[in-house]
Amino acid sequence: MSKKLFVEIVSPEHEVWAGEGDMVIAKTVEGEIGIQPNHIPVLSLLAEDAVVRVLGARENGEVRAAAHGGFISVSGEGRVSILAETAELAEDIDVERARTALKNATGGDDTAALGRARSRLRAAGEDVS
Repeated sequence: MSKKLFVEIVSPEHEVWAGEGDMVIAKTVEGEIGIQPNHIPVLSLLAEDAVVRVLGARENGEVRAAAHGGFISVSGEGRVSILAETAELAEDIDVERARTALKNATGGDDTAALGRARSRLRAAGEDVS
């Protein structure tokens, strides 16, 4: 039996998702990071427009979430914690609302709102050019 990671995605309001997976991919301020079992401990800041993917999870093989702000923590025991200011699973994202938010944020000076809208759309599988 292959070793799995225990992954939790949490925001201050609630636990968004927790379960096992084979690999976690997340966007940090330094770039994209991939975590597999036996990874060295890491603590890194999440990018404002991060999408977190947990591969090998659930029946469909993947969990995707938009995560805004916060950090990713990897322990030496195979535990990965995504502690985000806000986080939403892909299936919970209202795509039309996110498109409207992207349109409203484009051209403005609220880069955080623009990043949140983009990550929500990317997590939901939408093309964001």
